[in-house]
Amino acid sequence: METGNDLRINGLGSSSGGKFDFVQINGKGDITGDLECRELQINGFARLEGNVKADTIRVSGKSDFRGTVTGNRMIIDGMSDVGGSVNVETVENRGMLRIAKDCDAESFSSQGGFTVGGLLNAEKIDISVYAQCKAREIGGEEIDVRFGGGSGIRKFIGSLFPGLPLNPVLITDSIEGDDIYLENTTAKVVRGQNVKIGPGCQIDTVEYKNSYEKNSDASTSVNESRKI
Repeated sequence: METGNDLRINGLGSSSGGKFDFVQINGKGDITGDLECRELQINGFARLEGNVKADTIRVSGKSDFRGTVTGNRMIIDGMSDVGGSVNVETVENRGMLRIAKDCDAESFSSQGGFTVGGLLNAEKIDISVYAQCKAREIGGEEIDVRFGGGSGIRKFIGSLFPGLPLNPVLITDSIEGDDIYLENTTAKVVRGQNVKIGPGCQIDTVEYKNSYEKNSDASTSVNESRKI
């Protein structure tokens, strides 16, 4: 299973963790301790009990990270649960990503569904809402949230990820950033330098410093807006 500085699990296997160059799980693998590697690739099902540090993490199957995840790039094309926090420079989610605590990144993009139990913080946040997306708080410099597509695409995503809530909405308590554009978003407070509220939004309060625009569509509601 272990070859030189690489760790490969094909079929059913386990490892106590450690430091490796390349780690690949193609069947069902358990890693019971902390893991540090250059690249982690999960094509089957993996359960990782400890903390994970990797330059690149690719999940095409299903992963269960019980600890904290740190690294440079995290790419989710399957389903991934993180019991701790995520601190990764770039997060690319095209499946279902669930993070129990905070997510801290330079760039966060999502074209699937996600849940962040704490703060989602990134310099650039780009969300295409195909399924339900939730975060307790969202903060960044550039925040762009748009409706991802029609019912056909959502049904296709649902066939890939059974049990995924498919209502296309971003739900959060607060959003704070410099330049903010929102569609299909439900939030208590939106606070920014320049704020644009597009269709499908239900916002309690908008606070802005420079500019504010609200879509006239009947699907959009803003209870209060004020310049600060």
